[in-house]
Amino acid sequence: MIGKEIISEKYTTIAHATEIMDERADFDELSYEHGCSLDYLRKFSTISKEDADAMFEQLTNLGLTEKMAVKIIDLLPETEEDLKIVFYRVDVPENKDEILEVVSKFK
Repeated sequence: MIGKEIISEKYTTIAHATEIMDERADFDELSYEHGCSLDYLRKFSTISKEDADAMFEQLTNLGLTEKMAVKIIDLLPETEEDLKIVFYRVDVPENKDEILEVVSKFK
């Protein structure tokens, strides 16, 4: 990474990262590290990019930050206890039932 600088950062879901890596794999041969990353992403991607985008929209409309919405989409918590783990060191929002309802729509 010598000579490289970070221009911007953006949180992204596993589903979106999988799509990006698949497009790169179609365009050019992936390095060993990129291939391992793509294998990992494929194993742990549980929903489609379209569903992830729709869920992201709904979660951010509930007042969640981009970072928290992405974590919820990637982990798909099923219970209030699971949700508390996602919000470790951060107060769990009052609308936790609404958050779990959104997640259950896309499971």
